[in-house]
Amino acid sequence: MINHKFGHMMNCMGESENTNKSYVLLVLLFLGTVFIFVEPVAAAANAQIQNDTSYFDSLGYFHVVGEVRNTGDVWLQYVRVTGTLKNASGQIVDVTFTFTRANYLPPDQKAPFDLLETDKAKSAKTASYTLVLDFQQATTSPQNVLTIQNTSASTDSRGYLTIVGEVKNNGAQVSNYTEIIATFYDSTGKVIHVDFTFTSPNAVPAGQTYGFKLIGPNQPISGRVSSWILIAEGTQYTSIPEFPWPTIMILAVLSLMAVALRRKTPNV
Repeated sequence: MINHKFGHMMNCMGESENTNKSYVLLVLLFLGTVFIFVEPVAAAANAQIQNDTSYFDSLGYFHVVGEVRNTGDVWLQYVRVTGTLKNASGQIVDVTFTFTRANYLPPDQKAPFDLLETDKAKSAKTASYTLVLDFQQATTSPQNVLTIQNTSASTDSRGYLTIVGEVKNNGAQVSNYTEIIATFYDSTGKVIHVDFTFTSPNAVPAGQTYGFKLIGPNQPISGRVSSWILIAEGTQYTSIPEFPWPTIMILAVLSLMAVALRRKTPNV
């Protein structure tokens, strides 16, 4: 009787072991099939224009300002924005282009642009615009080693918004042509002005900190500025854009702006 039970138990163990082996083989077969037919996801380059608005400057020239966000997972360069300008009847006035102010655009970051119509007569005829974006995948990626620090802002007697601060080079080499790029926003988050300056001197040695002074927009644009973002970029180095700086305590927010799908220029 004992031998019979022992034999039965051994048979059950053998069957269980065979079942486990079959299960393992099925799992391995499934995983092998998945690895054969599932291709690895390749890195993709993609970007989009956002928060664009338009205005006429004090000299009567037409501007379209906005920003490009890198929505892909690779670095971009030569990011170009082409604008088709039309009059009130829908006829083309001009086709012009510009590049983002920053030369390189890392994934999930943004860079501003300022598209300018340099012909004053054509500017006066412009009533609407459309934008098209093209770009290239960057062959190299600058190191994020520049730090913007000790910034402060004020307005002068003429109403110009001025930002001063410093750029520290945390890299191992000189940061040449070190540029500071400013994107100014209204209270709705729309870009209303783009400006830039360089550190003084513009070549920042490794480990050193140089100052800058950026003179931004004057009235009436400066009175509508609610926040801004600064980016530092050299020929081989860059910085992650710093957190938007609020300026409500310095500047009064005078108006709200709504932009339709077909963007119209402001009346001036």
